[in-house]
Amino acid sequence: MHRDRGCPHNEGVEEKVTQELAELEAIALRIVRRNAANERDEKEIRERLPALRKAGVGPAQLEQAIHRVFVAGTISRWTTEAAGTKRPKPES
Repeated sequence: MHRDRGCPHNEGVEEKVTQELAELEAIALRIVRRNAANERDEKEIRERLPALRKAGVGPAQLEQAIHRVFVAGTISRWTTEAAGTKRPKPES
């Protein structure tokens, strides 16, 4: 948005827009950083789940412990091998 220099009521519009864009960019950068941190933390949780399942911790207990970041069904699917609960594929 550009101000019309011939209209005195538009005085300072460009500065306000520039400031608003800078604030918007700062907010967006905070979101991007938090999302990246969340992805790293989710990856770390996923990496730790198999060992806990192998130690006998159930999917429901893990779901509760991680405040439902991942649900029990998903945890169960991801960790069937580690828990020793993987079913053999049926022969066709």
